[in-house]
Amino acid sequence: MMPTAQPQAARWQVHADAATMAAALSRHLQQLSHDAIADHGSVRIGLAGGSTPMAAYADFAAAAMPWPKVRMALIDERCVPLTDPQSNERAIAAAFADVMAQLGAWQGLYTEAADPACAADTAVRGFGLPFDITVIGMGADGHIASLFAESADYQAAMEAAAGRVVMPMRFAPGVGKTDRLSFTLPALLQTRHVLFCISGADKRDVLEHSLDGRARHYAVARFLAEYAGPVDIFWSPA
Repeated sequence: MMPTAQPQAARWQVHADAATMAAALSRHLQQLSHDAIADHGSVRIGLAGGSTPMAAYADFAAAAMPWPKVRMALIDERCVPLTDPQSNERAIAAAFADVMAQLGAWQGLYTEAADPACAADTAVRGFGLPFDITVIGMGADGHIASLFAESADYQAAMEAAAGRVVMPMRFAPGVGKTDRLSFTLPALLQTRHVLFCISGADKRDVLEHSLDGRARHYAVARFLAEYAGPVDIFWSPA
């Protein structure tokens, strides 16, 4: 386990609806990206999958950014091909369709390699870390990326003692979840600035309880307890 950091206070950005939140998140992502590019010539962005941030990604993709200086990578993925509607990479490729060819780098996670997790781990190391910015979603069960407590790989991914960046998250047949690939907790903790993107009263309750210590068992609570960088939380009711 990493030593507990001295966390900064999370900044809540509360918005009336999903469209307003998406536009605000996009603007902040643009500003942080410009800051990183001005500081060291490029920006590395980690992107969560899921439906909630997709409108923000599309808005960001429409911005006038120096795209050859923008490098982006997924932080979690289902073990499905790009042709599958469940693929995070497929959804993100659609959001960034007009600029994908201009990017300085793009790194997905799942391939049909003999060991997809090992292949993804190697590829992400080649992409380069740490991220300057990571967009993180969260489930009502407190998971972030694909760090699901019901996976047999959960504890290993939370500790990553062997230094892995990406690990498999496998599920028993009765759980009803597709196997996934996920950044480990230590890898996520390397990011320089975190932007949470969540919606719904249930998720707000989970995040508030994680921030104030009432729900330390959640993956997001563990992340927040150990992360020392700036955290901005973008939230809307739906």
